[in-house]
Amino acid sequence: MSTLTARAVILGLALVACSKSQASTADGAPDGGGWVASSDPAVEALWVRAMSDAGSGDDLARLADREGGGGLAARGSVDAATRMTALRAMAFAPEPQVFEGLPFLADVARGTNDDEANIALDSAIDLAARPRRAVDPEDAAELKRGCDGLLALAVDREAGAKSPKMLARRVKAIRALRMLVERGCVDPAAIPTDADAH
Repeated sequence: MSTLTARAVILGLALVACSKSQASTADGAPDGGGWVASSDPAVEALWVRAMSDAGSGDDLARLADREGGGGLAARGSVDAATRMTALRAMAFAPEPQVFEGLPFLADVARGTNDDEANIALDSAIDLAARPRRAVDPEDAAELKRGCDGLLALAVDREAGAKSPKMLARRVKAIRALRMLVERGCVDPAAIPTDADAH
């Protein structure tokens, strides 16, 4: 990405933030709660790098470490230009609030944008696969809300029957939920088994 393009992206993000003090998005993404662009050029540089064609997993991890799951969710929920990057970076959300952005991932997973939904579910699976730490969770409420959102998708048999893409989403949601059972946010008996053959 050229310097001129990078500056244009930063300016565009700032303009979006200034024009929205509160906003909701299409595709069921949650309200960003008045998110505004950072005035720190170093933070904006992390976003630009992670969004660029040259952006790597390391760039996403650095962005996640700086913004945290909640920061990624806040920005991704109101700024369509950064949403896909926020969803990818969520897989690298740092301790101790690993699941702070899980409700956002679950909301996007149930939305109308299939590409975003699949990235959100992939990140949810990556978070669910993390080893459990012997510490008190600081994001228990967000974990529960995220599990509830994933379960709502997992049990939506009607949507899965109408669309192969929705069935694929259900399968991913079920996979994430099964890995999250040990964290106590979902009753294993509530997780459907009808999609196991897929």
